[in-house]
Amino acid sequence: MAPKASVIWLNYNSYSFIDIVIKSISSLFNLNYPNFELIIVDNASTDGSFEKITNYVELNKPSDVKVKITRNEKNLGYTGGNNIGWEARDPESKYVAFVNNDVIAHPDSLANLIDYMESSEVVAANGLLYRDEQKNLIYGAGGYLDEWLTPILACGGKTYDMCQDAKKERLITYADGAYLVTRVDAIRKFGFNGKPFIDEVFMYADDVMLSLRLWNYGQKVAYFPIEAGIHLTSLTARKTGAISYYPLRGRFITHAFIKTRYFRLKYFYYLRVKTMLRILCMFISKKYCIAYVAVTDGYNLGRKLAKLYGYLSLYKAPYLKLDNFTLITRIFLPVRSITKVL
Repeated sequence: MAPKASVIWLNYNSYSFIDIVIKSISSLFNLNYPNFELIIVDNASTDGSFEKITNYVELNKPSDVKVKITRNEKNLGYTGGNNIGWEARDPESKYVAFVNNDVIAHPDSLANLIDYMESSEVVAANGLLYRDEQKNLIYGAGGYLDEWLTPILACGGKTYDMCQDAKKERLITYADGAYLVTRVDAIRKFGFNGKPFIDEVFMYADDVMLSLRLWNYGQKVAYFPIEAGIHLTSLTARKTGAISYYPLRGRFITHAFIKTRYFRLKYFYYLRVKTMLRILCMFISKKYCIAYVAVTDGYNLGRKLAKLYGYLSLYKAPYLKLDNFTLITRIFLPVRSITKVL
């Protein structure tokens, strides 16, 4: 018999793209997997999306799919909302899949990912996600970090034929949280106090921290060459305005929480960026004030997490090595890393 799986699907104020949300739920109803439950978690939506979703579920739920619906009293973000779903899982579940509300899952995705994981030592995994419904371009085929902790999705923005990495099984730095499958026993033993995510992180970099936590305890994270579905990319964050704060905050959480050979330079980098943003906030535009707060909040939270859980090491996982020129430009100039997946 196929091992029991729980699929956790998180919603927050999604009415403006409710057609995609309904497609996402419908795709989960149509998963070709004989032994799973669907856990819908709503983060205190106020726009009518929760009511629309519950009505759709009542009218369209297949008789052989168990659905649990939880509504939080406040918005707990990606991390807190998914942790609520994690606690609501069936105690017999061997696997948990976290699926964003802007992901349309391929019917065979869960079965294929679990089949791969059953025959390997991998405890967290991604499949191939496209970024558009026509499947012209790839969203990602597993994630990597370079030594300056820049997250890079393999094959992102490429066609399937352009990227050989999409066609082969690989160990990766992190499994992207848009559609992430994990083994329950590994999370209970090696996660953050028995949970997959840290509540205070709220959103962004949560998947990076979980994957590195697993790698730091000798566990493996992988990309498997199966079609997982379509990810229409950060629709909830963009609609709520969170995209202007949390990605930058998440980057600086990782700078303070994850050690590399450049760790001692991170504090000087943090001071440079913080000072630059403070000046821009005061004299150029108030929009830089949000970035200043994000950088400060992120670095302070990262230091707090390092005290609580210990530092994470990048070098326990696969990673992308930086050359000295790229390192210097990253520290002293406001540019992104130019490393790429080969």
